[in-house]
Amino acid sequence: MEVARVCKPRGKVLLLECVLSTNRVLTWLMNLANLAVVHIMRPNINRRTVENVIKNGLRVEKVTDLGLGIFKLIEVKKQ
Repeated sequence: MEVARVCKPRGKVLLLECVLSTNRVLTWLMNLANLAVVHIMRPNINRRTVENVIKNGLRVEKVTDLGLGIFKLIEVKKQ
């Protein structure tokens, strides 16, 4: 994750992300829609950003759900 590389030690990063919903119906719909989105625009809308942030050495300070479990404001700090 490029953010982890360029962020200063103890630096704070705010991420506004579209992530895979935890709702089973929305997950199914998002996986279906993702096929078209990836083909047309390339970005994957079904990311698991919180998990990826943790894997890359950043500490999650706060996660705010902004709607339907799909949009999240993620506040992280570099350790």
